[in-house]
Amino acid sequence: MTTSAPIHDGGNRKVFAQPTRARPVAMPRANIATSAMSHWRRSLCANILNPQVSALFRRLPIAAKPRTSRHPARWPGSIRFLSHTRLSTLHALFWALLLSCQSARAESDTPPSLMLGTLTVTGETLNEETIEVFRGIPFAAPPVGPLRWMPPQPLSGTPQQLTATRFAPACYQGEHITNWYQGVVQDFGGDPSVVKPPQVSEDCLYLNLWRPKGEKAPLPIVVFIHGGSNRGGFSYEPNYLGHRLAAQGVIVITIAYRVGAFGFFSHPALADSNFGLLDQIQALRFIKQHSQALGGDPNRITIMGESAGANSINFLIASPLAQGLFQRAIHQSGGSAVDRETDPAPARKLGTRLTQQLTGLSGQAALAAAKQLPPNEVLAAAESVYAGFYFDPVEDGTSIVMPPRQSLDTGAVAPIDLLIGTNRDEWLMYLDPEQKLDDWLAERLTETQRSAVLPLLPQFSSATRALDVLITAQVFVCPSLRLAAHQSDIKKSVYVYEFNKIRPGKMAASMGAYHGAELPYVFDTHDDWLPTDETDRALTILMQHYWANFIKTGNPNSSAAVPWPPYQTSSERVLRLDATSDVGQPASAAICRALAAH
Repeated sequence: MTTSAPIHDGGNRKVFAQPTRARPVAMPRANIATSAMSHWRRSLCANILNPQVSALFRRLPIAAKPRTSRHPARWPGSIRFLSHTRLSTLHALFWALLLSCQSARAESDTPPSLMLGTLTVTGETLNEETIEVFRGIPFAAPPVGPLRWMPPQPLSGTPQQLTATRFAPACYQGEHITNWYQGVVQDFGGDPSVVKPPQVSEDCLYLNLWRPKGEKAPLPIVVFIHGGSNRGGFSYEPNYLGHRLAAQGVIVITIAYRVGAFGFFSHPALADSNFGLLDQIQALRFIKQHSQALGGDPNRITIMGESAGANSINFLIASPLAQGLFQRAIHQSGGSAVDRETDPAPARKLGTRLTQQLTGLSGQAALAAAKQLPPNEVLAAAESVYAGFYFDPVEDGTSIVMPPRQSLDTGAVAPIDLLIGTNRDEWLMYLDPEQKLDDWLAERLTETQRSAVLPLLPQFSSATRALDVLITAQVFVCPSLRLAAHQSDIKKSVYVYEFNKIRPGKMAASMGAYHGAELPYVFDTHDDWLPTDETDRALTILMQHYWANFIKTGNPNSSAAVPWPPYQTSSERVLRLDATSDVGQPASAAICRALAAH
């Protein structure tokens, strides 16, 4: 039976509601022993601190002489016929346990806190008190009023105390991401109406942090950048709540950034643009600056992104403003930006059109008047002005100085370790059923490319399958492999994966290994509307092992069942993640070689 229940991030607050089955979610095997010990300790302390049990032990006669009577002392319950020595030992043990439990309770009752400059932040503990979480930590001043369409400003130095137990509103947007989740729910047979949109606001530059409790040594930090086509998305979507990944011994941080017309707006009267990217850079600066206070290692910061978040990585590794803020990157399904144009002219034309439509004015006057309008009016106008436009950073001379492809060709990218990959069926759920294979080949490929691709098509079972592979290769796989090849050529550690796992259930065939399918495995956030079996659980454990090791050391391997070889262009060997994982060439390798023909 399926009922409606809220989703939680391991704590006590609802993220959003969705259908759930009447069964517990399986715990990663690596956490079972820890959880069992925690449960045993909590149960023992609960009994020791029980007033009746405490009163019983306080009555034990530790100072009395041993009884010589034929009828030894009788005490209530199960404590009978105890000698003086045994009573003394039991009494001492009781007091030791009592003090320990009282101390543990006091420690548990004291919420975790952070001192971030003049900002004091209080969080809470989750997961049998093994994970600390801080939700909604500001990393920049609210970009509202005159700060709309301005670079993010640092927080004021005014002393402030913050209770960080609630997620902040998402950056202002429509229901783009909510609709995506609803589509996935529907495809797997759930009720899409239970997926609710988050609150939205322009005051949205906040981050969330999960970390293991009690760790003394500086921990590696992973900073996750969400996807959403730079048009939507938020830092606490159910796919990437960080409490279970943090249990692998890392600090997990998810960040917000302005999206759509608020985050990727350009205008001739503005000196700056790329506000969403600048938000990401400001968040990284804040994290680097306060890394020790967060319990993290400033020399082990990994940026991780999926889809548009991974596309952001393509820009961050080439941005002069982001240099030195991270040492590693995990790049999931975001290769498309490698070939993206960054000419600012089209974006400025659209920005001009937006302000004119909103105000009826032109130039600086239009911009000034548009800044004063409510955000809902800006969003409504942007939906028509930017229809079909893909929001992306553009060249501004400061944050972006050249297209990503040129950065690769000239070597102007950060020398970082890289874990990168794509999913087998990235484009399957987005395919237009009216799209014809022949039309796509004619429209999207050169004559030389078509000649190279046509001999490869008979291997596919249908035209739909061929289109899925071709578009997935062109948009995601091939650009990702070019980035991997570049970092490998400059002698950095590079590991490439191909995610092939198809979930159980009759709806899975229409989805395949879809765009975003790997996220619940990385974060162990298999929502109950996603059918999950033992192969999914095993793959989750394996993937978290790889990802956590890379975050810690730059190498995903340790004692994993399947050794993951470093990527080399000569062999193109990648880790193929599935119910049974193995190593081999990606399915699109031959397609990429064909598309490289010019």
